[in-house]
Amino acid sequence: RTPVLICCRSFDSCRMRAHRRDSPVAAALVPVLLTALLLWGGVEGKKSKMRVLACERGYQPFIYADTGQGFKGFEIDMWESVFMLLKLEVLRSRDEYLIDLVGEELPDIIPVPPGNGTWDEMIHWAAGPEGRGDLLFCGYYLQAYRARWVDFSMPTMSSGYTMVVSAKPRPIDGATLLASTVQTPEPQAAFAILILLIMSVIYAHIIWIVERHDNVMIREWYGPGLFDSWWLGFVTATTVGYGDKAPVTYLGRVVTVIWMLAGMYSVGLFSASLTTGLVADNLADDVGFQSDINQHSDMIGRKLGSYFGLAGPAAKAVEPLVDEVVIYGSQKEAYDALLAGDLDIVVDDKIGAEFFISGPPYRGNVTLTGPLWQPEDYAYIVMRPNETEHPLLPHLYRANLEFFRGLLRDDSQEIVQTWFEVPVDSSSVAATVLATSLAQLNTVIAVILSVIAIAWGGSTAWHHRELLVKSRERDSLMQALECTSRFDRYQAKKGAAKLFEQWDKNHDELLDLDEIVAALKEHGFAKTKDLDLLVLKEAAKSGINVPNIMSEFRCNQHQFQTLMSRVLIEGFESEAVATLDEPAQKSQVMQVLDEFRVKGDILDYKINRIEWMLRGGAENDEIPKPHEWGQEPTKMYKVSRTRSFVTRAEETP
Repeated sequence: RTPVLICCRSFDSCRMRAHRRDSPVAAALVPVLLTALLLWGGVEGKKSKMRVLACERGYQPFIYADTGQGFKGFEIDMWESVFMLLKLEVLRSRDEYLIDLVGEELPDIIPVPPGNGTWDEMIHWAAGPEGRGDLLFCGYYLQAYRARWVDFSMPTMSSGYTMVVSAKPRPIDGATLLASTVQTPEPQAAFAILILLIMSVIYAHIIWIVERHDNVMIREWYGPGLFDSWWLGFVTATTVGYGDKAPVTYLGRVVTVIWMLAGMYSVGLFSASLTTGLVADNLADDVGFQSDINQHSDMIGRKLGSYFGLAGPAAKAVEPLVDEVVIYGSQKEAYDALLAGDLDIVVDDKIGAEFFISGPPYRGNVTLTGPLWQPEDYAYIVMRPNETEHPLLPHLYRANLEFFRGLLRDDSQEIVQTWFEVPVDSSSVAATVLATSLAQLNTVIAVILSVIAIAWGGSTAWHHRELLVKSRERDSLMQALECTSRFDRYQAKKGAAKLFEQWDKNHDELLDLDEIVAALKEHGFAKTKDLDLLVLKEAAKSGINVPNIMSEFRCNQHQFQTLMSRVLIEGFESEAVATLDEPAQKSQVMQVLDEFRVKGDILDYKINRIEWMLRGGAENDEIPKPHEWGQEPTKMYKVSRTRSFVTRAEETP
């Protein structure tokens, strides 16, 4: 067992990997083998006697001739690494013939002339007396029928057949370009924003429950109050912090601190994920290509072409009704015929097609379409001298295995990434699984948010509907009282006195409950529920005596003026205190309102006394004297348009 492996891709860079098994013998052999290999693989070493062949016309990206620089491609880079491993393998075998054959320096690449026909004919030429090669590189498929003539290395790449069609880029209009900036971001970004939304809704409910009785910035109605809490949560999570709303209770502040941490995490996750959704990435799906060929069945009746003979049987295998595939002399000729319109479809290998159309003039003018079919493996060819297995075959196999699966696995992946598109690996599979899982979770969260939004919106709409109804009722009452938008208490009482005269049909100087309710319904309160009860409640709050039997309720003109002024200014049940549940809050607000009412009554009393004095009431006993402060008036007065007081008796014929 060899305890050390020396891998050199070039004579300027050599590295050693040793596998020791806690054996003193193995440890002692490491410097010995290192010295022997360095002496055998020196810079001035013997040239390899191997005959390595490559097709001169090449097959990109596997191999191609670069003018003045020999051959390049994936198989050349791979061979340079495999050759160093092969030297070690033959050294371990101690076979003098193989050591002499492999030599110490890379062998020269011998081109196979392009005039030798198809790929299979090049194999026969290389194996014949003219070629007499040991290895042949030309991007060959590992086919069973070829194994009758030659041997193959282990598979180096996997691919398959695809359709290449001529197509023009799909035009992008302005709307699509604008939409690309707001298209669905990466699944991680969508997940982050949905988590932020649903957490903000949960926070809004908690804050509304905790703060609504103590925080004047959070309304107590569910719809508007929940929106206030949600607004507080969202500006807090996004670190905007307008300061227009803030929690005031200790519990609300503790909940907000927890929400700050959760919100910072969600916003950070969203920002990090959003950076991957650039406009160019969003446009990638929209740019695409226009083509009516998308399935294997679309090959029927079309003109097919390719540049290798295996394309015809492959097309027949996937769709037996297709026409014969025209074989061109090179890949360029086939693709030029596609651009010229002589072909509808080029049947090609997926890896070769992707590399070939990545440059001009094919980039942007042709595209791959349809699903991949008939998977194939690539391998290079090992000749059979005298129709027997090549003595280097087992050593080549082990060297390839060490390169692709062993200590040089990282080097092999680096070479693959250099020459091909990004390969499908476990990380891309994991990303696909993650995207699918997040899509399902995002759907569930979106449904939950939709249900909450519908309930929230319905509650808010119902609340605003009630506000709109009350606003219309108030406007109708203002119109009935002939008040403008900037009315005062005097204007309201003046209009109420006029209404009292209109509604007092029997002229008994009193209005009963039925008369008041019927008149209010004519002035915009037709849809108000339990209007009679609302009138009685407002009458009681205005200091009017309310009997136990509703039908016995009566009020005089002064009482009616006070009642209508209160309803006009404050609304039924006083919206200022209707939503207050705490007794202390109600008491405080009602106390302030009572102070305003008392001041208004004092002002009315002074106005009446001043008008009585101006009319000469102090010298003329015939002018009725207003009632004293704090006493119920003995006679009813009405305020005329001339602001003069006249008694009912004066108006009686």
